[in-house]
Amino acid sequence: MSILAGKKALIFGLANNRSIAWGIAQALHEQGAELGFSYAIPQLEKRVLPLAEQVGATFVEKCDVTSDEEIAEVFAKAKAHFGTIDILVHAIAFAQQSELEGRFVDTS
Repeated sequence: MSILAGKKALIFGLANNRSIAWGIAQALHEQGAELGFSYAIPQLEKRVLPLAEQVGATFVEKCDVTSDEEIAEVFAKAKAHFGTIDILVHAIAFAQQSELEGRFVDTS
């Protein structure tokens, strides 16, 4: 039985097939949720669209979460598309490249 059948999930922060957002999306999809995605920058679209297609996502939008206007616009579009959003996933992450260099235990 699909425990999330009929539920609508909007996932912020999908970047590629190695992102936490993708793992969450797959689990939600397996349980029957209808999915929508946001991604941060235009360059990610070419990675995100094929993933969205794999799970039958019907809503994909770019969203710069540092912009209140873009956030409001994405939520307005999502409301128009889905009606109600039952699940919201925040999987947005950012780190300076220099913070990811060196030993893992030294990462801030």
